[in-house]
Amino acid sequence: MKPLKLSVEGKPLTIDYKEHFANLVKINQSLVQAASANYAKRGLTYCEVPEIVGITGACENVDTLFKVGNRLDLPLFFTQTGQLALEQALQSFPGCWTVIHSGRDEEEEDERHLRQFRLTEEEMDCTMVGMTLKNYDEDKMYEALLKAIQGTAQAMVKKVLAENETILKKVYKRNTAKLHYMATHNFLRISYEDAVKLLNKNGYPKVKFGDDLKADHEAKLVYLLNNKGKTEIPVFIMKYPKEIKFFNMKVSSKDDRVCLSADLIFPYAGEGTGSSVREHNFERLNERLLTSNMYRLHKMRGGTYEDFKWYLDIMKGKATRPHAGYGMGNDRVLQYIFGGKDIRVTSIFALLNMQTGDWEKEKYGEASILEESGKKHILLSIGKAEDKKALAQYIKSCSEKRGNILYATEKTHAFLAKEKIITSMVYKISEVNKTPNIADLLSRKVFDVIINIPTTGGPAKAELTDGQLIRKGSVEIGITPITDVEVAKMVLEGLSR
Repeated sequence: MKPLKLSVEGKPLTIDYKEHFANLVKINQSLVQAASANYAKRGLTYCEVPEIVGITGACENVDTLFKVGNRLDLPLFFTQTGQLALEQALQSFPGCWTVIHSGRDEEEEDERHLRQFRLTEEEMDCTMVGMTLKNYDEDKMYEALLKAIQGTAQAMVKKVLAENETILKKVYKRNTAKLHYMATHNFLRISYEDAVKLLNKNGYPKVKFGDDLKADHEAKLVYLLNNKGKTEIPVFIMKYPKEIKFFNMKVSSKDDRVCLSADLIFPYAGEGTGSSVREHNFERLNERLLTSNMYRLHKMRGGTYEDFKWYLDIMKGKATRPHAGYGMGNDRVLQYIFGGKDIRVTSIFALLNMQTGDWEKEKYGEASILEESGKKHILLSIGKAEDKKALAQYIKSCSEKRGNILYATEKTHAFLAKEKIITSMVYKISEVNKTPNIADLLSRKVFDVIINIPTTGGPAKAELTDGQLIRKGSVEIGITPITDVEVAKMVLEGLSR
């Protein structure tokens, strides 16, 4: 193996692969043992959770679920979170924790994104913090949640330093004094609303309430709140707008715009923990699910309300007490400990894959092509009504072919819905604050086929502009867009066979 090129605290470092792998494994071992000891000390019970699950194993984004093939041809997935399974376990225990392999079906791994990683998760009910149903206080539960997250992260860092500080200092030239400081001081906090205001004053004037904060926004906040980089304390961004968070995050009783959520942002690594107080009122929980973007997409793809009913029944029957929980990405914590720029070099899975090459298409040759041939992601954006009608029967046949996944812009989606053709609605590139957005899906190279039949003549200037953006974006990722109705018929017919 070639030597690895790392970045530690912004400084380049070259190290032998085997040496770095050995160091990383030892440091990860300390981290995992610290988490286990921390939970045992607090009285939580370790609980295994399933890793092949239905839709309830998804985080907010159902587009990145790994589909798992099976003989029964059931819609099962490689889990992204064990949260709801741990909530099941709260029927028997006041507090549980687990560690899972979390999967994300990313187009490719990069400095910030991994396809698989270890996720440490905890759920605790109100009795663990001295409350009952009679004296339950959501704000006290929220404070206990933040304290639990901080305690876990600090326990991890303390044990890593106790057992591996020499390696970090001598081999990686890491400033461990900053890690010691983090391990003994309270984490920084800022509300989402104040974070938006701070960003507006510091180079991001267009960010507004309701936007999902990006990685560069988070990094800027961490930098500013840490006295412009003089310390390296993680930052809690608290109480996000309810519309951009998971359906079971409890909406604040004091401010119904936001939910009692918190993301923990680590220096260098970014978002390492997502958390919230969970909604325990069935009626509110049910309403949040039915109005969520996740449920809308799930239903468009053939899913039903029944897929969530088991969880809703637990809440409806009050089988658990009010509770809260979080998931902490182990690899994010490791990246922070190393002070690294690229998460792949602090991921054991990613380092192992450098040798196995399991994610390299070239390795599989013809097998890769045959495996992919049955699954196509197709974008439909059809301007004129008569063109929609002309293509409807071909689109319907295509939608009935197993493995074809159809996406459509708003008007095309509405037309096809009337024809009882299921598509996932996507927003135009010009609708920058709405998701899922075609620009993002193009950048991730989601689409295999793009059918974009433009409107010609008439006052459809805005639609033409969006069409031009789609065509430009498709060419940039190496796909020739289909703009002719007759050609579209032939392609759709071929995809139906």
